[in-house]
Amino acid sequence: MHTLNLEQLKAATLSGGVTDVTLRGDGAAFVVSIQTRSGEAVMVTTRKQPRRFADPRKALQLLRGIGLHECRINATDWHPEAHALEKVARPDRSAALKAAHEAAQADADYDKWFRAKVQASIDGLADGSNRVLTDEEVQTRRAALQARLKAMQSARAA
Repeated sequence: MHTLNLEQLKAATLSGGVTDVTLRGDGAAFVVSIQTRSGEAVMVTTRKQPRRFADPRKALQLLRGIGLHECRINATDWHPEAHALEKVARPDRSAALKAAHEAAQADADYDKWFRAKVQASIDGLADGSNRVLTDEEVQTRRAALQARLKAMQSARAA
């Protein structure tokens, strides 16, 4: 049996090489079986596996989108109750989702910490335990910090 990927199926359809299309039940999904002038073929993914559609409407939308407006449906071997049995575990996605959740939690924790620090500063200004620096004090502290940075850079360069 031959295989056709989506691009090949589009080309065969445009050239008039497709004579019939059948959505064939295969467990809990449907596969697209194509009758061409040179024989029968199955639509496959880029990994050369049969393209399986859990929802036949998606298959019909795809087929209509490439210009195939008629098809047959063979539900003889379609068993929708088998969907739970065919579900494939994706440990790679599981790990990625866990990492994303941990990163989101870390962001939320940092945000909570930052907001608490800001609120503590605001509260300190309100109750007098924190004071507002004058412009001169800020300039003095900035100059001292810049002097320390220059000294450290000079020490590294030497």
